[in-house]
Amino acid sequence: MPRRNRPIKHTPYQPPENEQAKMRYPTKRAAEQAAEIRMLQTPNLELTVYQGTNGGWYLTSREN
Repeated sequence: MPRRNRPIKHTPYQPPENEQAKMRYPTKRAAEQAAEIRMLQTPNLELTVYQGTNGGWYLTSREN
């Protein structure tokens, strides 16, 4: 009996619409400015800046 290899249908990954991708900032100062703007837009939000393993800077609402 011949073997039937059926190709797997590939669907590219797309994050869910309710999740936002992480925004990478090139410098710590740029990330701090973005955090200040976001905190002004949303009064109860407190953001901090951290450096990722790839050298980029990110925002988080979690405390380390």
